[in-house]
Amino acid sequence: MSFFAYNADKMTFPIQQAKSLKLDFDKTNSAYSNNYNDIYFQPSIGLEEKKHVFLKGNNLPNNWHDKESFTIAETGFGTGLNFLATLQLWQQTRRANQQLHYVSCELHPLNRQQLKQALQNLSEIKHYSTILIDNYPKHLFYGFHRIHFNDFNLSLTLIIGDCVDAFSQLEAHVDAWYLDGFAPSKNEQMWSEKLFNAIAKLSHKDTTVATYTVARKIRDGLKNIGFIVEKTIGFGQKREMLTATLESINKTTEKQPWATTFASSNCDSITILGAGIAGISLADKLIHQGKNITLIDRQQRPCMETSGNPQAMVMPSLTLNDSIEARFYLSAFLYACNYYNRANYHQVGVHQLAFNKKQQNWQDKLLTNFDFPSELVRKHQDGILYSTAGWLDTQGQAGSIVAKIDNYLQAEIDKISYHDNNWQLYNKGKIVHTSKTLILANGINALKLLPNYNLPISPKYGQISYIKSAEIDPQISDCPHIQLNQGYITPSWHGTQTLGATFEHISKEKWYETQKEKKDHWRKNTGLWQKTPYENYFNDTTSYKSRAGIRVTTPDHMPICGAVINQKQFQKDYHDIRHGKQFKQYPIPKTSKNLYLFTGLGSRGFTSAPLLAEFLSNQILNQPQALNKQLQKAINPNRFLYKSLKRQ
Repeated sequence: MSFFAYNADKMTFPIQQAKSLKLDFDKTNSAYSNNYNDIYFQPSIGLEEKKHVFLKGNNLPNNWHDKESFTIAETGFGTGLNFLATLQLWQQTRRANQQLHYVSCELHPLNRQQLKQALQNLSEIKHYSTILIDNYPKHLFYGFHRIHFNDFNLSLTLIIGDCVDAFSQLEAHVDAWYLDGFAPSKNEQMWSEKLFNAIAKLSHKDTTVATYTVARKIRDGLKNIGFIVEKTIGFGQKREMLTATLESINKTTEKQPWATTFASSNCDSITILGAGIAGISLADKLIHQGKNITLIDRQQRPCMETSGNPQAMVMPSLTLNDSIEARFYLSAFLYACNYYNRANYHQVGVHQLAFNKKQQNWQDKLLTNFDFPSELVRKHQDGILYSTAGWLDTQGQAGSIVAKIDNYLQAEIDKISYHDNNWQLYNKGKIVHTSKTLILANGINALKLLPNYNLPISPKYGQISYIKSAEIDPQISDCPHIQLNQGYITPSWHGTQTLGATFEHISKEKWYETQKEKKDHWRKNTGLWQKTPYENYFNDTTSYKSRAGIRVTTPDHMPICGAVINQKQFQKDYHDIRHGKQFKQYPIPKTSKNLYLFTGLGSRGFTSAPLLAEFLSNQILNQPQALNKQLQKAINPNRFLYKSLKRQ
């Protein structure tokens, strides 16, 4: 087990689907929760009540009018009515390039059908509720679900789980709170001191709060964390409600803040070095945020090296235990399925074959240990089928993104330095480009540019082979799914199929070279199917074309994504961490100014890149994070140094 492969009892959000509450609907179609003996809202006045309490109570839209980015957090997503009212107001009042981030938690999420039924009679917001239902998660796993509404410059982070867990694991700067959910008399457990402490950590001076309840427990809870609380006129038969503004705050810092995220201090110019799937995904995210991006690569076009394999597999990487690794790759896979353009992503399914008892036992245990929905993974013939997995047309995806990029430079960068508040990028002693913020998404070549930075990554050589479908046995050529064992075979596309991929050690002197195809790799690829029924299918077939590249791997099989820190200073500051001084306050790491790493994606890069790009763009722009704090630590570039100091 790797350092970050936690046991299930340590996981804040286990790999498990939340159970929806049983709802009843009366003659007026009011959604009633039997568990809490309360309705979600009254159809006749519910929308107006939400507008009065939460929108007007937080002085919206005035409070977001002059802000480039605004963040709202909510306790209790319920039917999504608060979100829909906010979305409607946002669309009516937002300025160009303004961004709204809406974060909500829900312990008992409604499923799509319940949501549709609860909202069906609200004609005023019919357009918005249809969009929400269409984008609502199909699989209600515990944890963070980031949903984009790009036409509105809005993102919804729906956190499925307990509200204290949700906001304790959230990293954000909240401008306004909607304290909703069932009344304290019906749901006392939610309105706890821990919740108010979590609210305090996420708030800043002038953060506002609105809630329908004026219960003493709520008033005192807000006052105790620094809010000035007022009773104001309620809605309808409710005479009063609460509004509050944070006047003073005394934030506590994590005792060991080694995995702190860092926003860029200057986003006027952002440069991404490396135009593989990591680089182009990040460019796409930042462009959607209205940023001007320069993308630099040594190739003439994006995705011309390892990321240029024509059919790239997209699927989760699951483990038999409820691990951080499995949690991350499941989240990444679900996000990637929604991110990729439908014209480029072919959800043909991945059929993972089991040819021996060991493989069969592993698959049986996987299905037994987790209650996965059949649409995600199920038993299928001689293996299991990941139904919504598939392959990506890499050149189609790259082309759709590069068309949005204003500045693409073809250049070989052999040195970087920071001077006069700029990153300077060199080739053979000459400055090629300067930038305020720099992201190294150039695979193993990042090491060459950071000679004094210790990062335990290594490249692995891989080669794929192309075969003509007409020359292959029908069991292979006619299979609609990707077939996966030690290697993989893609479905026929334009009369050819891809066979791959080897995974080999590279001597250090060849790390930074452009990899070339090797003639003997056809037999190495077919050798991945030895001792299986597929072994003889390739005897009369030859590869007519091949492609080679390197994938960058890490010791714990997790990617690297985050800010570059000053390692020498960190070693001084954390030198005694191995002694387990639990109550000592350690400092926040010092960083290399506005410099970030995005590498180590290994063989699952096309699955993980979109979510990682979303996370890194959030970090650079100081927006609510798409990953919970546990997952942030698992991909932080500083985790290896921290681990070594702990064990030293």
